[in-house]
Amino acid sequence: MVYNMRYRFKESDLTSEKSLWDVYVLSRKILPNRFQVIFVICSMSLLAINAFALNPNKAYLLHSVRRWADFGFNFSVTTLGFLIAGFTIFATISKPTMMLAMMDHVHKASGLPTLKYNFFAFIGVFISYLFFSAVYLMIILLGEPGGVFASLAYRLPASECVVDAAAKVGYVIVGGSLISLLLSLKSFVFNTYATVMNFLRWEYHEMHNNDQNS
Repeated sequence: MVYNMRYRFKESDLTSEKSLWDVYVLSRKILPNRFQVIFVICSMSLLAINAFALNPNKAYLLHSVRRWADFGFNFSVTTLGFLIAGFTIFATISKPTMMLAMMDHVHKASGLPTLKYNFFAFIGVFISYLFFSAVYLMIILLGEPGGVFASLAYRLPASECVVDAAAKVGYVIVGGSLISLLLSLKSFVFNTYATVMNFLRWEYHEMHNNDQNS
């Protein structure tokens, strides 16, 4: 095939991932942004201090978890729609020749082809939004007062301790997830900018070569 003559990779390498889970597993090779990790950890630490020490009121924590889950679901689903639409348009207008050249180049830090490294960075954001949207939806549907979670929890031994612990942990996780999603949106914007600049750099390189050959 023509591509095998021009590039080191095989055609099958382009479609080696057969499911979203395969994409997720490979995307784990991309190291997270250090600032983002530190910021999320610090934020969750403050939430934990508030939940376990400053204001351990169970009713307040449960109300916050349900309210944040409702907000998080609306935010994540709405944002995900815009991100997917923009990414689809962005991917369809990209130059195939540049993408194939990126596939032939290995990203040193992750060991992934540069093309898949860039796309996995985008899709990793989509997966985060999809996952937390499902978590928020489960809290909305099953975690309401008198819902499935409450009914099951109060049938367990030491139910009050179980509900109290679940409220505190949920408060920290849901609050931290909202901060993480917002920061991943920041990363998505920068990745879009960086990719556009790379496209322009490629175009500049092509035009420069054409001028030299003419």
